[in-house]
Amino acid sequence: MKKRLFHSLALLLALTLTACNNNDTGTMDSSHQEENSSRAKSGEYAEIGSDANLVKFPEDLEKGIIFATYDRGNIHEDIYVNNKEAIEAVQNGEETPSGTVITLVGYEDGELDQYLVMEKRTGWGSQYSPEERNGEWEYQAFTPDKEVRPDNIGRCFSCHANQERDDYMNSMDQMKEFDLGDISQSKNSSSETPIAAIPTEHWRVSEVSEVSEISDHLNDSKDVNKEESNLKNEEKAKKIQAVLLKMYLQQYKS
Repeated sequence: MKKRLFHSLALLLALTLTACNNNDTGTMDSSHQEENSSRAKSGEYAEIGSDANLVKFPEDLEKGIIFATYDRGNIHEDIYVNNKEAIEAVQNGEETPSGTVITLVGYEDGELDQYLVMEKRTGWGSQYSPEERNGEWEYQAFTPDKEVRPDNIGRCFSCHANQERDDYMNSMDQMKEFDLGDISQSKNSSSETPIAAIPTEHWRVSEVSEVSEISDHLNDSKDVNKEESNLKNEEKAKKIQAVLLKMYLQQYKS
């Protein structure tokens, strides 16, 4: 009888301690939430998106890399990242480095509609509450004229908060799959001058009048006309090539 009473008392004591521990944990969580709430109300935490002015328009946008595109009805979007180091980091399973700028260029019915920019810098976002911040990312929206758009940037934080596991990026998968070899191929093709791509093998001299027609487009046309009668066929061909190249350069520069 005494042994049974002893076991009952021990069980009652264990249940009491467990209940106390659960209450303490609940009280601590509740206190933590209330503390964060009171700190936000007291101004210790900044209003979400209040530092959107930190993000400037990326003037070197065209030098960036388009790693993703989207089409939805009459909407077309190009997604730029400002350097390949960000892509390499993502593909190596690392976080995007400080200084990464991702820009969405949006078009509607073929017309430029908006720029949405997210930029990551060391220390950014630390003034927001832990529940609201998006790591070290800040956001800004710009008009087609590259002026700051009076949007509620807090919506950007809410949208990207769902992608915390992807470093708050909505296009992480596209960045992982992007072929960096496309960049080097593009650079190699752009290194060739437009003149080098012009086929000249088929050029020939048929009539003297053709030389006169071409030379009329240049300031030195009179000199060309004076000299053409003394040129041999081979020299005429070279002269025509030079004239055509000058014409092409003038049109290319304009």
